[in-house]
Amino acid sequence: MSGTEHDKRDATVESAAKLQKIVDSITKWRSASPDAREELVENLKEAIRLLQRYLVSSLMAAGAFAALAWAPVDVVRVEHLPVPISRGAALLLLGAVYVVTGLLASLTLARAKRIRLLLSQSTDALLIEAVLMYPSIPTIKVHGPRVGLSLLPLVFIVAGIVKIFGNELLGVWPIFGVLMLCISPVVIAWELRHALGGELPDFHED
Repeated sequence: MSGTEHDKRDATVESAAKLQKIVDSITKWRSASPDAREELVENLKEAIRLLQRYLVSSLMAAGAFAALAWAPVDVVRVEHLPVPISRGAALLLLGAVYVVTGLLASLTLARAKRIRLLLSQSTDALLIEAVLMYPSIPTIKVHGPRVGLSLLPLVFIVAGIVKIFGNELLGVWPIFGVLMLCISPVVIAWELRHALGGELPDFHED
């Protein structure tokens, strides 16, 4: 057996093992106790709250980044810091907040979807629907707010970077760096192309 065939066989076995693990987890939750189901419901609520919080924080950080990129200032006062910081340091701080909150939002969205999958195997469908009607952007049925909240931070960040660096971005590594910053928002927007609560609108059309 060649090395390539051996690698393909190992990959297939690994994929099958992961799939079986997921199936076993779902099967286990079908017989979950009421207390465990209640805890899952609370976890789903918290995941939805955190997801919206991370998305809004990412938008605020990216908006501030873009505004500061155009601002004719050299130092910036930041709340809770005893002294002003340089414009470059402020931009770096806001960029870091954008990256971290985007990553946390992506991880939280994946966890919310997993919890919903487990609940669908062990909990009343009406209860799940009630939880997913939690008033938030990720559960709203209209596409615009979900996609907008996911992608607007990326627009602000790219606009700010273009303003700061200009033609210096015309290179392989700078373009690669910008593309890396696009991963989390694009993944989140793709995952939220359907609301967490389903695609069809309720009777209020929201």
